[in-house]
Amino acid sequence: MKIWSISALLAAIGLAMPAVAGAQTVPMQHAFLVQNSGWMEPFYIDTQSQLKPLVAAVAHAVAQPQDTVSILAFNQSAGQNVSPKLLSQSRGAQDVAQALQPLQVARKGDGSARAAMADTDFKEAVVGTITGPFQQAPGILWIFTNNKNSPNNDAQTRERNRDFYSLLHTEPSITKTLAFPLRMPVQGKLYQAHGLMVYALAYGEPAAQALERIMAKGRLSQVLTKPPARLKPIDQEAVRIVPQAVKDAPHIKASLGSDQRTVVLDVEPASYVPQVTLQASLQNLFFPYAIEQAAVSGHLHAPTGTSALAVVPPQVSHLQPGATSPVEVSFQLPMAQVPSAWSMQALSAMGKQVLMPMSVELQLQGQNLSLSETFRSDMEALFPGDPISEVFTPPTTVNASKVQVPLLLRVQYPLAPVIALIGAGLLLLLGFVALGLIGSRSKRFDFVVDGNSRSIVLKPFSSQTLCNAEGQEIGEVRRGLGAPKVVRVNEGHTLVARPR
Repeated sequence: MKIWSISALLAAIGLAMPAVAGAQTVPMQHAFLVQNSGWMEPFYIDTQSQLKPLVAAVAHAVAQPQDTVSILAFNQSAGQNVSPKLLSQSRGAQDVAQALQPLQVARKGDGSARAAMADTDFKEAVVGTITGPFQQAPGILWIFTNNKNSPNNDAQTRERNRDFYSLLHTEPSITKTLAFPLRMPVQGKLYQAHGLMVYALAYGEPAAQALERIMAKGRLSQVLTKPPARLKPIDQEAVRIVPQAVKDAPHIKASLGSDQRTVVLDVEPASYVPQVTLQASLQNLFFPYAIEQAAVSGHLHAPTGTSALAVVPPQVSHLQPGATSPVEVSFQLPMAQVPSAWSMQALSAMGKQVLMPMSVELQLQGQNLSLSETFRSDMEALFPGDPISEVFTPPTTVNASKVQVPLLLRVQYPLAPVIALIGAGLLLLLGFVALGLIGSRSKRFDFVVDGNSRSIVLKPFSSQTLCNAEGQEIGEVRRGLGAPKVVRVNEGHTLVARPR
């Protein structure tokens, strides 16, 4: 029987890290590890058991046609019994139900019916999947288990339990861990069970991003209907701000965006003020943990740079998962970045909104978390006698967390400047048209040239040189919009305009 030590596990995962860092995000690998050790006996004996249909449903909900899907049974390697055991590998999830159909409880030794039922080693299953079907490349491991390691429940089993729990929380290459506790009562010949646990482990950062996309799409929530417990990371996305109003600024409206994360501030340029105090609620996203104590501070990240913001009260305490606590968040909005109503950016918006994306970063320091009593009691009902609290106990090293809250400033510009600009443009255009019409009209004017009458025709803004009967140049006249004027008379001659 081969037992993996923690050092061997870390060495195996460490070798895989270059592949994790350089791998592409798509397509993604999925491994569905189904426990078939002794404690799982009722899930295979009970004719009403939904274990296999559940695995197939989850696989169809999360795997894309181009994804590599591996189906594995796991227990603990002993004699001829090998764990994890690859049952099938294919593109997409079309073969999952067929691969699971013959799966039964594994036996030790030669696997005969008289042999003892197999024990379980979670760590061995995880490492064997990463170094086996995954080939040390990023992927998501979906583990289906009743959370019990061994029918004998010996000291070695508890140590293996702790190793697995430590892996879920602290191993750096396991970048995201979710747990879905499910109610699934089953009765076998030897044992009975009330619940089943589904773990989702992301190996490598690309797998964590893929798992986030899967959760965001919502297909998995149609199969696993209750929200998952987040085991890792628990130092990110700790809280969210639920806006209610802007203090002493009735013309600024605060709301939550369609993504239920972005804080939106709607303001008109005439009502724009640089200092904003947002009245809001701070909501605990640490399911299933209560925030017993934490100091709250933050920064505003704007196009003009980063500035501190004030949170009142500056601490939160006894905040249960999903619960809210009233806060006031004060920060300085950038003035220079808000366009004038007469700016080209505002005018080009044609009376619509000009958007300015920013973000608020909140930090929780001196953070003390505890497992929600409601969740603890629910787990004790699903997994009686199992030290389930150990897997959900947050590491003592996690005493700080942060969250990035998108902030969108929407400045609503009125149509009046646009209408005024269009009106001015039309008037200017009409003026040019009128000048053009006037400029194209010619008119006859009379002059006295060296005592003789003379008529000439002039267009607006034109000039003409006049000569006497002998052809001598007398002078020059020039016309604007009105009557022409004499601008030059040569010496010894006379040139006078005759009024009409």
